[in-house]
Amino acid sequence: MTKEQSILASNLQACSQRIENLRYSLQKNTALFPLTPARLASLTEVQEESIDALILRYSQCVSMMQDQLFRGIAYLEQEDISGYLQRKGLVTIDSEKSAKGSLKN
Repeated sequence: MTKEQSILASNLQACSQRIENLRYSLQKNTALFPLTPARLASLTEVQEESIDALILRYSQCVSMMQDQLFRGIAYLEQEDISGYLQRKGLVTIDSEKSAKGSLKN
């Protein structure tokens, strides 16, 4: 296994652990959804913190997949990340141009 493959495997394991944390938060909050205006107004502080943890864990998983897994795979395939994502159908040309435009601003 190359150094790059080892790093990707380690990142995949770390992502898997974050997904388990996300799964826990999803199970913990299942009874609260769908959130209605009435239910939202009656949430306890503990329930609000639990939903905040769910949102944070989701965000962490998405970031880790983008920043470490997709980039690692693209690196192993010796391809730039935008080309890789486009080839895999994960972004379209229009969304890629929009992302590049927002990066310039």
